[in-house]
Amino acid sequence: MDSALVSVIIPVYNAAEYLPACIESVIAQTWPAMEIIIVDDGSTDNSLTIAHSYQAGNIKIISQPNGGASKARNRGLQEAKGEYIQFLDADDLLSTDKIEAQVQLLKKSNCKVAVCSTVPFYDGEDHLKSIPSAYDDEFLINSEPVHFLINLWGGYKENGSMVQPNAWLCPMHILQAAGPWDESLTLDDDGEYFTRVVLKSEGVIKSEGSNYYRKHRCKANNLSSLTNRKGIASQVRSLMLRYEYISRYENSVGLKTAYARSLSDTALKIYPEMHDITEIIAKEIKNLNISFKFKPVFGTNTGNIISGIFGWKTAKRLQLLLRR
Repeated sequence: MDSALVSVIIPVYNAAEYLPACIESVIAQTWPAMEIIIVDDGSTDNSLTIAHSYQAGNIKIISQPNGGASKARNRGLQEAKGEYIQFLDADDLLSTDKIEAQVQLLKKSNCKVAVCSTVPFYDGEDHLKSIPSAYDDEFLINSEPVHFLINLWGGYKENGSMVQPNAWLCPMHILQAAGPWDESLTLDDDGEYFTRVVLKSEGVIKSEGSNYYRKHRCKANNLSSLTNRKGIASQVRSLMLRYEYISRYENSVGLKTAYARSLSDTALKIYPEMHDITEIIAKEIKNLNISFKFKPVFGTNTGNIISGIFGWKTAKRLQLLLRR
């Protein structure tokens, strides 16, 4: 039996409805050497009781005051003894072969990180009947770090993609070199974190196996929604940091364009409510000193025409006026 231990870190906050299935998907893994670290981040529902019902020799339960997912993941890393680390959100699932497929690859390339396909499914649906997005899978390539990150950001195409945290499996020594999760970030904290992780590796390997990512139709339950000033500030700060990290290795027009597009997408979502942050974004894009024209897609042909002639800010204002 292989002795390479994998630590699965599950941050939990009010996920009682989904936690049993999440834990069961880890217990069902074909890789034999695992420890499960469940960090309850101040849940007010039955999550902690459910977690304790699974407590066993290789399952450790930690309870701490609510501090956010990044703080919970950092606590899990402090406790982890594994050679490899798997992060798993408490409402998501893994295919039974996911961890084994990735460990087998990383055993041959222990200075790289592994990524698998993500299968999105809506709450209430059978995740096994869903399939990965062919578009998103095009970005999961065997690649050196900088190329992978710029490509993922859309530096070589009109648009980019993202990698949900559960899809990764990383050697512990790479995570230690990258440093802890930034607990000041509340939105896109994973984008900032895994940018550092990938850059500390020697490359990315695409594996078999699947990450099943649960989506919630109710926006109130969607923690990735741009819903408040703190979240917006975190999003912009994360984008700035990601650009800073990658540009140390390659400050190409492709990277700058991808960065400008991401900033503009954020500005579109918040304009005109958060004018000050929009101005910060505008200055950041100007400082890139590239020829960039933002081309957002509005829901109607009229909106797209107005945007093309008078600019996206005018189109957004008219869109909001019509909605009122």
